[in-house]
Amino acid sequence: MNEAGTAPISEAHPTTSGRLLLRAPTAVDLADVYRIHGDPRTNQFNPDGPHADVEASRELLDGWLDHWRTHGFGYWAVQSTTSGEVIGFAGLRRGQWLGRPILNLYYRFAPPHWGHGYATEAARHAVEWAAAHTPDLPVLARTTADNLPSIRTAQAAGLIRRPDLDAADDGVWTVVLASR
Repeated sequence: MNEAGTAPISEAHPTTSGRLLLRAPTAVDLADVYRIHGDPRTNQFNPDGPHADVEASRELLDGWLDHWRTHGFGYWAVQSTTSGEVIGFAGLRRGQWLGRPILNLYYRFAPPHWGHGYATEAARHAVEWAAAHTPDLPVLARTTADNLPSIRTAQAAGLIRRPDLDAADDGVWTVVLASR
């Protein structure tokens, strides 16, 4: 157990999920963070839009790395087990929603890798990990009502639509899917 009281996913021991290698990101992943998060296609439903520059991606990655250091788990760099290429980022991160502690489920993949079930595979693995290691915290996926691909992915990962948890987040109406 780490200082946060959860079983860590060791940074030195990545996990696999079928076709994917799920590992802690490192500073070396900065170019991939920017490639994926700076692409307008991956931000079609993101009110903040794509990252304008690599510095925005560096800040995001630094936050992910801090979360890993503090909690022993977080968002993964997702690699194809066949090519070794980083094809996306997915996983869980501690957070708050409506004043309650949660695990935020996240997934964002490079457009060439859409439609192959990779996001669903990674999301399912994350939800299963949460059920085994942090059963006291609900897993939430938050998105906009028009982001149907994200909603379908969350549902395929086992989350259910929870309209009672919908709320405005920074002025944007957010719909919620949850593990309970």
